[in-house]
Amino acid sequence: MVIDCHVHLLTDKGHSEKILSEFQRNGVDKICLLAGQNNIKIWGSRMASNEQLIEEYRKYPAQIIPFGFVELGVDPPSLIDQLYSVGCRGLKVTRPRTNYNADELLPYYERACAYSLPILFHTGTVLRTEYDQYYDVDSSRMRPIFLDRIARKYPALKLIGAHLGNPWYDEAAMTLFWNENLYFDLSGTTLKRKKAAWFNEILWWSPSKNLTLTDNSTTPYKSAQHHPFYRICYGSDCPVEELPQVLKEYRSIMDDLQVEPYIRERVMGGNLAEMLNP
Repeated sequence: MVIDCHVHLLTDKGHSEKILSEFQRNGVDKICLLAGQNNIKIWGSRMASNEQLIEEYRKYPAQIIPFGFVELGVDPPSLIDQLYSVGCRGLKVTRPRTNYNADELLPYYERACAYSLPILFHTGTVLRTEYDQYYDVDSSRMRPIFLDRIARKYPALKLIGAHLGNPWYDEAAMTLFWNENLYFDLSGTTLKRKKAAWFNEILWWSPSKNLTLTDNSTTPYKSAQHHPFYRICYGSDCPVEELPQVLKEYRSIMDDLQVEPYIRERVMGGNLAEMLNP
């Protein structure tokens, strides 16, 4: 089963039908469809609200996995209760007013953990919009290292960092290495710019390379027992017209890295299936 973990729902008429048709044509079975900040535009249209997301989910429940949007530090944590009650299976967060690991944001993560709702975090620099001056947007609050505290404090909570933390790739890699409940997608520009040799350097661990790290049952280096793509998730985060190219980029980098078939299956949907049991 192929599952895309990062698809934005927009408000232009017929958008969900258009994207579902394109995903089906390209062999994608299910999509994690995201609500967003309703007054922000991407690709020429506004992001859909939570209410609009649920409306589309009820039309196409077999294909859509709804991820509700929570504005950290603005929406009350109780919004997560409401989103869960109407069918959301995960959460999307971005543009926080404080660092992701700030004390005042912990109630949100505790609530999500209680409902077993994975959280998709934007990590790294974020696109600039005309509304940034009102939201006090600061990309440095979304550095991937800030997911480390959350992952350790809530080990049952599944976290997905979008964009491999671009441009803080080293932080993303080592945070991924130490936290078994953390995953990343490779959406954005990374696959358009980075080649196999770069991935081998940044995501450096594997059983074949690090036998001395994994040669006993009590090793703390559990991540080194698997290829680093073991916890990478396929996510597109692109205009629907670019979907075939993004799918090709994911498959091409896994070809170049000679990723084993069972790991490829995890990337393309197996990890999401484990989290969500869709």
